[in-house]
Amino acid sequence: MNWFRSATRRDEDAQSTSDAQREDDDMCAMAVVAIINSRRTIRRNPQPMHDSMLTGSMRVEEILNGHEDVIQSMISMKSSTFRLLSNLLGGRGLLRSTNHMNVNEQLFIFLAICSQGASNRHVSYLFQHSPETTSRWFFRVLKVICALKDEFIRPPDYTTVQSLIIEYEGKYRPWFDGCTGAIDGTHVPCVPRRENADGWINRKGFHSQNILAACSFDMKFTYMLAGYEGSCHDARMLDEAIAYHGFPIPPPGKFYLADAGYANKEGFLSPFRRETYHLPEYRRRRGGLGNRKEVGDPFIEDFLGNGVAVGRSDDVNDDYVLDEGIDDTGPSTGTDQHGSMNQLRERMADAMWQRYQSYPWYRAT
Repeated sequence: MNWFRSATRRDEDAQSTSDAQREDDDMCAMAVVAIINSRRTIRRNPQPMHDSMLTGSMRVEEILNGHEDVIQSMISMKSSTFRLLSNLLGGRGLLRSTNHMNVNEQLFIFLAICSQGASNRHVSYLFQHSPETTSRWFFRVLKVICALKDEFIRPPDYTTVQSLIIEYEGKYRPWFDGCTGAIDGTHVPCVPRRENADGWINRKGFHSQNILAACSFDMKFTYMLAGYEGSCHDARMLDEAIAYHGFPIPPPGKFYLADAGYANKEGFLSPFRRETYHLPEYRRRRGGLGNRKEVGDPFIEDFLGNGVAVGRSDDVNDDYVLDEGIDDTGPSTGTDQHGSMNQLRERMADAMWQRYQSYPWYRAT
C-alpha cells in the first residue's frame, strides 16, 4: 500500500512539473509573438524621412527669388542666367516637367552637385527626394548638357579683333590685335579608381583631374578638354589637345595668351622668364616698371585674369613660378616655332617700353 501511495505521489509530482513546464513554454511563445507584433507595428508606421514643409520645387523657387549671393554660392551662376538656361532646355523639349519634379528643380539639382561637389544624400534631403531619384535626374540632365557642347563651345572668330582689346585703345592696341583669347588649366578634385589612383595625384598632393580651357575675352569658352590625370603637366596636355583632340590652332598672325606653364611657340604667347609677372607684385613694389621685359608681362597676367576665369578653391591652380616654366629657348622645330614667337614678344616689348617711357603716367593696372 505504501508503495502504491509513493508511486501515485511521484506521478502527481511529474504531472505538476510537466504542467509548469508547459505553462513556461506557453509564456515564452506569447512573449515571442508580442515582440514580433511590436516590430511589425513599428514597420507599418515608419517615421517620415522627408518631413520638410517645403517641397523640392518650392525650395528652388525660394532660392531663386532670394539673395543673389546665395544662388551664386549654390550653383555658381546668377538667377537670371539660370532662368535663361532652364527656359532653353524646357523650350526645346530637352527637359520636361513631371508630376513630381519640374524643369527648374531638375536643373538646379544637377548644378548644385556640379558646383559644390555635394553628395547624393545631402541633395536628396535638401530637395526631399530619394537618392535614386536624385541620381537618375542628375544623369539625365548631364546627358542633355553634354549634347549642347558644340553649340556653346565654339572656336574663336579669327577675322576680327576682340572687343575688349578695341575698348581699351592705347592700353592693349595695337600690340594685342592678334590675340584671340587665353588658355589656362584648372584642377578639379575627383575620386579615381583604386587601381590607378596614384596617377591622379597633383603637385599639391590630392586627387584631381586637369582641365584645359580656352576662352575669349567676352567670357565665352572656345575650347575645353577634361579628363586628364592631375599629374599631367599643362604643356603636355596642350600638346595632346593639338595632336588628338582637335584644338583650334590659330592662323599665322594670331595667338593665344598663356602663362608660364606653356612654351612660347607659334600661336601661343607666354611671359618672359625670371621677370616680375603677377599684378599684385607690381602694386606692392610702387616703383614702376624696371625694364622693357616687364612691360608686357602684367598685360598677359591681366588678360588671363579676365579671360579664363577658373575655380581657385585651392592654390594648385595658381600660376607657375616663372623659373619653373617651360623653356622658351630650347631646340626649335623645323618651322622655328619658338623663334618666331620670341621675336614677336621682343618687338612687342620694345614698342611698349618706348610708349611707357614717353608717358610716365602709363602704368599697368
